[in-house]
Amino acid sequence: MAMNAADGLGVLAPVGREDEVRTVVQAARRAAAGQGGVVLVTGEAGIGKTTLVQAVLAQLRGLDMQVYSGTADVGEARWPFSAISDCLQVHRRSPDPRRARLAGQIHPEPGSQPGAAGDDVALVQQVIALVEEACEQGSLALVLDDAQWADPQSVMCLQRIGRLARQLPLLMLGAIRSGPGTPQLDVLLESWHKRGATLIALEPLEEPQVEELLANLAGAAAGPGLRRLAADAAGNPFYLTALVEALTAAKALSVDGSQAETTLASGPHSLHEAITQRLRFLPGQVVEALRAAALLGSRFSVSELAAATGTPPHELVACLEQAEQAGVLTEAHDQLAFRHDLVRQALEETMSVSARQAMHTRLGLALAAAGYPAERVADQLRRSPTAPGHAGLDWLDGAAGHLVVRNRDTALELFERILPTTDPADARVQRLNVLWAETLFAQGRTDQCHKVAGWALGHCQDPGLRTRLRWTLARHAAADEELAKAGVGLRLAEQAADHPDTTPAQRLRFLTFRALLLCRELGEFEQAAQLAEQVRCQAAELGEQTVLLQASEALALTELCRNRPSSVLALLEQIPHGWRFADTFRAGALVELGRLPEAVAAVRQRSVWLAEPECAGDVLWRHLAAAYVQFVGGWWDDARAEVEAGQELPEHADAHRGLHGVGALIALHRDNAAAGTYLESAPVRDPYRPADRFTGSLARWAHAVHAQYHGCTERALQLFEHLCHNDARSLWPLWLAGPAPEAVRLALEAGERDRALSIQALVLEQAGQTEPGLLEATVLACQGLLEQDVDALRAAAGHCEALSRPWDQARCLEDAAAVLTRRGHRDDACRQLRQAATGYQQLEAAWDLARVNAALRTLGVRQGVRGPRGRPSHGWEALTATERKVADLIAQGLSNPHIAERLFISRRTVQTHVSHILAKLGMNSRVEVAALAAQHTGQ
Repeated sequence: MAMNAADGLGVLAPVGREDEVRTVVQAARRAAAGQGGVVLVTGEAGIGKTTLVQAVLAQLRGLDMQVYSGTADVGEARWPFSAISDCLQVHRRSPDPRRARLAGQIHPEPGSQPGAAGDDVALVQQVIALVEEACEQGSLALVLDDAQWADPQSVMCLQRIGRLARQLPLLMLGAIRSGPGTPQLDVLLESWHKRGATLIALEPLEEPQVEELLANLAGAAAGPGLRRLAADAAGNPFYLTALVEALTAAKALSVDGSQAETTLASGPHSLHEAITQRLRFLPGQVVEALRAAALLGSRFSVSELAAATGTPPHELVACLEQAEQAGVLTEAHDQLAFRHDLVRQALEETMSVSARQAMHTRLGLALAAAGYPAERVADQLRRSPTAPGHAGLDWLDGAAGHLVVRNRDTALELFERILPTTDPADARVQRLNVLWAETLFAQGRTDQCHKVAGWALGHCQDPGLRTRLRWTLARHAAADEELAKAGVGLRLAEQAADHPDTTPAQRLRFLTFRALLLCRELGEFEQAAQLAEQVRCQAAELGEQTVLLQASEALALTELCRNRPSSVLALLEQIPHGWRFADTFRAGALVELGRLPEAVAAVRQRSVWLAEPECAGDVLWRHLAAAYVQFVGGWWDDARAEVEAGQELPEHADAHRGLHGVGALIALHRDNAAAGTYLESAPVRDPYRPADRFTGSLARWAHAVHAQYHGCTERALQLFEHLCHNDARSLWPLWLAGPAPEAVRLALEAGERDRALSIQALVLEQAGQTEPGLLEATVLACQGLLEQDVDALRAAAGHCEALSRPWDQARCLEDAAAVLTRRGHRDDACRQLRQAATGYQQLEAAWDLARVNAALRTLGVRQGVRGPRGRPSHGWEALTATERKVADLIAQGLSNPHIAERLFISRRTVQTHVSHILAKLGMNSRVEVAALAAQHTGQ
């Protein structure tokens, strides 16, 4: 598209787009000053998004900013991290060692050992770390064109970057074709809109702008005939450009003096027709080369096209030069790219479906033979329904291990298309069938997994492969609720352990798995502990360190379930920090011992010990563990930050329901309208299942408080009883500290003393099975309520204080006040109520404080205790203690990663805190936060 000088910009802007260029450049200047943001350019195909982006890039490079730009490729829409890698220049040849190393993790070399599956979130975190570190060096502009083709992992990165933009000197500019998108892309756009992204919707050019563009393209003002043909373009700049080029190629456009005119009565009636007409004037060999290139994607290298077509590079160069001269192709770094994806689409559509599919097969096999990346080969083969033959099977046998790690959907598509028609006696097929079953299990497609693994096991000749299939079948049986209930997983693990195929080390692995199932599914803790200890001894004799650690971890879980937290801590001393779930169990043991501050530290420090990034599920569960412990310990603002940070991660093992349960509990106690949203996302599932414990228990607890909040005493009592009689038995004794006193209190209010006594009996039973003193506060609280014993309730409050449970402490004081009131000890009751109110104030528990004030009014105290409204919602005083720490560290010049290291919390949690700080202070940048924090520090 032709350019005009944009007023005050010092750069040419596309015709009719001067205001849009100015808007983006102004946003870039704000980012350079520390006020980052997101700009989204949308519009129909050919409307000028790419031309606008190129004009903006020319201007950005004149500013004092780091500029990274890239284009998403339709041919790479399934390649994990492809779009963001292109944008951030993450490739193996990068001079930056970190980028080169990250590129190797995203796309390992063919034949190399792939990393763990399901680690996309960990890789996203590394991408975000690159962005944050770049922003430490100076202001940054990230520009991604054709983002509608971005792969899902890149979309995850863009969503995180959009969340970060306001916190950093960062401009994120994305150009996206309007129209239907993927669900992930829709979520991204919604997220950007919510965070105040600037939207630039490109509209068709007005008539004067159309005439100006035609004059620029044709070299003279358009005559009546040319303007008549141009009317079909409806103001679309690329259509107008294609029209003029088609007329010029057909020698149907003449320039006579000051006017450009055509003698044709009619022209192309669509953009596609205009492009097709232009292509007809290219030599046949050029069009054939372009057709093959079109199947490779929006961009390609000469060597890749040569390998795919079998044409010598020197012959291709001559064809491609003609295509460049004709404006069909353009240079893109060390590759060539179609000038517009509409041109590529038009070339594809000049081939019949059968011809296109056959060419996809030929291109795929040629690329495989030439050693091109597995994704490039797979993208071709998956587009053809024809089996690729022995050569294709050879390639798949070598590349499948890589594909299942980085692109499971594509791998499964190829498995399902190729393997059912192959010879099951073929060793390649047997290896691939094992991977097929394992990948189906990893994707949660359990029914298909069972079918494929069972069939493969009956045809497999290799003992090692058969053992892997038995491992998959055992894990499938353990994951299936009905099979787990029937003990199928246990039986399969035992049979596999005793099978002649199984090596000694593999046997110990199966036995460790069996110990875990005995503990988790059947509650056979004694038998599980004996088996785990047996495996530990045998693993030590064999020198199998990995199995030894796995068995030690299984024994730690068993000890945790047997209410022996001190034994767990002693056992975990033998396991390195950062090993699998060891730190989670360590935190659980500390919770059982009532050492909540230490438990919080253990959860937070887990990421510090890890040598490698955590997988998404581990990160999510760490957020849930931190949220729960901090809720119980009274650090509710920090717990809420963990809830929000965890919600942005993909679901894993029902953790989101637990997070929503914690969020609902905090919101209910604070009388916050957000409780309803949290509760909708944390449903109670009946009947109770052992697998539902913890995450389902947190949801049930929230619904119990909600029923209590609305005066539904019987419903609340039933839920609290369930939490005691079912959930507590499968969790840990200290779990009773929350729901048991509430259940006793509600039962007494309802006149159901027998039900209250049943809860007390359970508490006494559990207290006798755990370490001395741990449930003393709960025992005293239940006793005080049942016997109306003020001393017992005060003693319970003291124990709660020692255990760092401020809400429980305040509730015991409130109960003591109720007893004193009934006995007529008004002054003592008022003192207890005021002490309870102080605890509720610190938690900002508005609902609980309102209950205390109502009790004070019944005692004749007209003015109750001032509620948590004392902390404003905006301004410096609105910041929580942790948010102030974060603000102070921002003032010291620390980045989010460095703040995370200093406070032993995740980067995602830091980002949540910074978002809250900016919102509460009404600020747009860290620079403003730093200045205000410095002022308050100086005071």
